[in-house]
Amino acid sequence: MSKASYQAHEEIKPKKQSMEQQIHSYLESKGATNLQMIEFHLGLKNQTASARLSEMHDKGIVTFDPYGAYRLTHNEEEKQQIILTREREKHDKWIAQGYKNKWIEQIYAQVPESGGHTEVRMLFNDK
Repeated sequence: MSKASYQAHEEIKPKKQSMEQQIHSYLESKGATNLQMIEFHLGLKNQTASARLSEMHDKGIVTFDPYGAYRLTHNEEEKQQIILTREREKHDKWIAQGYKNKWIEQIYAQVPESGGHTEVRMLFNDK
């Protein structure tokens, strides 16, 4: 994270929960909608609305409907599934970046013959 990004994060941190509550209330009352409608009706900048929705998606509070609109999750099971999916997506993206930027040299798994836990190991490029 750059110094400017960190400073922006620190500046907005006290307001995040309030914005998240505004978005939650809006989606609760209006139903599924797109980013532009949330920005317009709540008076948020694109980057701000997008960031809050992304954080809410990470927490499993919102997801996308089949038409690409944001909506609140229906129940705890869906919420947990969204959280798991987001974590996998971020992990896969991190792995892809690691290979692309040559941080990661190799990933391999050791599967014990007698059963038990499979170990996954990564070799990092230390050049």
